[in-house]
Amino acid sequence: MIRICKNKASKKAGFTLLEMVLVIAIMMMMSFYLYSTFRTVAFSHQKVTVVNDMHDYASLCLRAIEKQLCNADSIGGGEDIKLDGNSEYVLIHNASALPGFTQYHTSSGDARWRLNLKISTNAASKTATVVIEMTDNADPSTGVAYSDSVTIYLAACKPENIEPLTNSPYCSYTTVEPIS
Repeated sequence: MIRICKNKASKKAGFTLLEMVLVIAIMMMMSFYLYSTFRTVAFSHQKVTVVNDMHDYASLCLRAIEKQLCNADSIGGGEDIKLDGNSEYVLIHNASALPGFTQYHTSSGDARWRLNLKISTNAASKTATVVIEMTDNADPSTGVAYSDSVTIYLAACKPENIEPLTNSPYCSYTTVEPIS
C-alpha cells in the first residue's frame, strides 16, 4: 500500500460558495431592515416638521391679529380680518397677515394647509377669542391637524361697541388714532 501525504501548506484557504451565499443573504436582509427603519424615521421627521411649521404659522397669525385688535375701540361683523378665497392665508385689510410667507404645496399643486378662522366676542368681559384650525390637505382624513387660539382683552372698547360674534370667519374693527 502506498501512502500519500498531502502537504497541508498547499491546501487553499478561503470561503466556500455556500458560506458566501449565506453572508450575502444575511446582508440583504439586514439592509432591508435598515432601509425601512431609516425611511420610517425620515417620514416621522417630515411630519414633525410640518406640524412645527403649522404651529409657527398659526402663532404668528394670531399675534398679528392680536396686535390689530388690542387697541380696537369697536369690533363687529365685517371683513377687516378674514381668510383669502382659498382658505390658505389670513388677511388683514386685504393684505397677508404674514407678508412674504408662502406655504408648502402638495404634489397636486394645492396649498398644504386649509385654514378655518373662528372669531367670538364677549361684551361682558370685553374680550375677543380668535381660533385658527388647520387641516393638512396632504392627508385630509386626519381632520383638524393643528389648532391654536388667543383671547384678546379689548381695553379701549366699551361693551356697547362690541358686536356679538360667535365663531365668525371674519370681523371688522376700528381703532382710535392716538392724540399727538
